[in-house]
Amino acid sequence: MQLENSRKLKQQRTDCYRLLAALFYPPQREVLLSESVCQNLALLLDAVCPEAGRYAGEMLQCLEKSSDSELAVEHAALFVGPFELKAPPYGSVYLEEHRRVLGETTMATLAMYREAGLKLDIREPADHIAVELEFMYFLAVREVEALLSEDQGRPDVWQKRQAEFLLGYLGRWTPDFCSSIKNGTQNEYYRALANCLAAFIACECEKVKQPANAGSRSE
Repeated sequence: MQLENSRKLKQQRTDCYRLLAALFYPPQREVLLSESVCQNLALLLDAVCPEAGRYAGEMLQCLEKSSDSELAVEHAALFVGPFELKAPPYGSVYLEEHRRVLGETTMATLAMYREAGLKLDIREPADHIAVELEFMYFLAVREVEALLSEDQGRPDVWQKRQAEFLLGYLGRWTPDFCSSIKNGTQNEYYRALANCLAAFIACECEKVKQPANAGSRSE
């Protein structure tokens, strides 16, 4: 029973990455509402990271009050342009000097994707927030598949890849990115999304660090 619950929690975590990634693409309000994306995310996060789940609930309330045009304008101003972006959604902007797009860290993330066996067919740079979240989803899916196949040792491989990417890339720049969103908009939906992502990634980083911390305390 304990093993079954652990697998269920891992699957829920996997789906959190998938839904969060979807929310950083151009918003389609009716689709988000009809498919209960925010509601489903809130339910998943309640099990995985309750603090983030609270913000997902706020997102649903804000989404219901927002219009398609409001969301589209705000998404463009934050993440797309044509003017200076209020919250560039690219990791290299936050990880490298001079806020560069398509920097060395972008190429490093692309190399990690290829090394893990992920083939990309996208227009966005490899370190776009949605792409990095989708990569974590890809890795988490592989971990769950390895657990279900009872292939001893393989889950550890995918866990290690997730930890390396989370601590080396996604987890390093997400806090600043989420702060940029909140500083760049008064739109309550996107402010709640920023809080949700920040809380979830903070939970994820803490969980990854726990084994190492536990080991150091026991020494």
